[in-house]
Amino acid sequence: MFIECIRHKTEKDFQHFLHGVGLEEAADMDSLSQLQEYELELEKERENFRITTVEPVYHLRDDLQYRLTAHCSTANHISELEEVLQQVLFVRQQQKEVMDRLQCECATLQQNICVADLKEHLLSAAMGDQVAYLEKVPEVIFIADCPYPDLRSDLIHSFHSLTEKYKLRLSIVESRLQGLNRNCGWNAADHECFQHIMSQYSPSQRNQRSLYRDMLQRLLPHVTQQELSAHERWSDWYHFSMTQKSVVLQGWQRDHSELLLRALSVLEDCRISHIQQQDLQNQRSHQQNICLKLREKLQQWRIQQEEAAELEATLAAYWHKEEEERLRKEQQREKTRKAQLTQQINRFHAEKQKRREEQRKRDMKRLAELRREIEEQKQRDKERVKFRKELLQKKLQMRESEEKQKQKDDKEREERLKALCNQVSKVAEANPERMMGNTVAWRVRQLPEEVFALQRPLYQLNTYTDKQIVSDPRVRIEQALRTAESEPTPATDPESKPTPTLDTEPEPTPDTDLLPVESSTLELEPAAKYIQELLVLLKYKPS
Repeated sequence: MFIECIRHKTEKDFQHFLHGVGLEEAADMDSLSQLQEYELELEKERENFRITTVEPVYHLRDDLQYRLTAHCSTANHISELEEVLQQVLFVRQQQKEVMDRLQCECATLQQNICVADLKEHLLSAAMGDQVAYLEKVPEVIFIADCPYPDLRSDLIHSFHSLTEKYKLRLSIVESRLQGLNRNCGWNAADHECFQHIMSQYSPSQRNQRSLYRDMLQRLLPHVTQQELSAHERWSDWYHFSMTQKSVVLQGWQRDHSELLLRALSVLEDCRISHIQQQDLQNQRSHQQNICLKLREKLQQWRIQQEEAAELEATLAAYWHKEEEERLRKEQQREKTRKAQLTQQINRFHAEKQKRREEQRKRDMKRLAELRREIEEQKQRDKERVKFRKELLQKKLQMRESEEKQKQKDDKEREERLKALCNQVSKVAEANPERMMGNTVAWRVRQLPEEVFALQRPLYQLNTYTDKQIVSDPRVRIEQALRTAESEPTPATDPESKPTPTLDTEPEPTPDTDLLPVESSTLELEPAAKYIQELLVLLKYKPS
């Protein structure tokens, strides 16, 4: 990348040098063509060098990357890697030898260029060729077709005056360069070091002069401050003089080209004007010959016209008499025709005036109708606008009423919600003693448990239980009647027939002797409640 940048910079400097010395517009372009051919040869050599030296290295790198990614670390692979490593070392040694050889060639070429002062010789030779070309009057001035010798001599004198003016300027600039060379009195190495350090510090940098002077004192300790300042002045003076010389040559080339173009345009204009004058002279001579011929023809024509005029005069007298008679009759007919035409015109104007009046009346009537329609339409529009405004006002009022109703409904809904919230809100007062005290269930659980002695029968009995007996409706009704004393019993009514009675307390059987008394007796309290409910249904009233 660094070599490419240096190469582009060198090519740019070379193109600027060619533009500065004016080789592109010089008469002899052989040197420029040779340089271009040499540039093509260098390009081919550089491409061959890249193919033979750089491309193999890239191929070897790609091969190594492929081997590292594709193969595993086995014994065979390790032996192959050793061979590849030897190959890489061999290629590296070759590249080192090539670079050493190139560096030697580069140093040799730089030394040869510095010793021979090739740039200075090229610049001086190019400037000399350019001055020799500009001193000569262009051959086209002598070859060009010019009908005026004085004009050609004036143009040649103008070229000589331009040459003298710029030669005087060049002599002044060259007098400044006397006693100066490219290195300004130093050897080539010190001067190149000086130029390199100067190029490292741009003029826009702060303390540029002190910085590069300090660097030069470090690199060139054998040079004193006075010598460095003097060399700096001589170098600036040398570059300024060379720039002035290049500017003078460019101005000479520009003025020479402009004068040449102006001279060629003047010669061309003179040639065209001379041709036009010759054409004009030829046209004039041709016109004079034509005028002589026309004059002769005109004379003959006049004689013939005089004879014809005499004949026409005699005929005209006869025709005049006939014409007067014809005109008199024609005037009479014309007078009659004009009278008739006047009458027709008067009738036409009268009819036209009448039609205009009728049309005006119709227009006035139509205008009145249109105005009336416009007024009616205007009134209808006003009523429509008024109706629309009222309708819009009604809509706005309805919308406002709806908004108010909606706000009222929202407010009522909020109030209802607030009332519901108040209903379900907490109203109990805080009672820390109850909250921290013992609960009823806890106190019940703290009581001592009662021991229930369950006496189980020796065997299972298949008989009626007390619940089954109480649930018998006959027992319930009889018990209710007994309790209510609503019907006479055999004990109270002697006339009544004896009826079988149901002993509610049967005698105990052997299998029930072991049961407690509480389990064999009837639970009369639930039965009484049930019978009382039944009496309510039967519309019996207990005493």
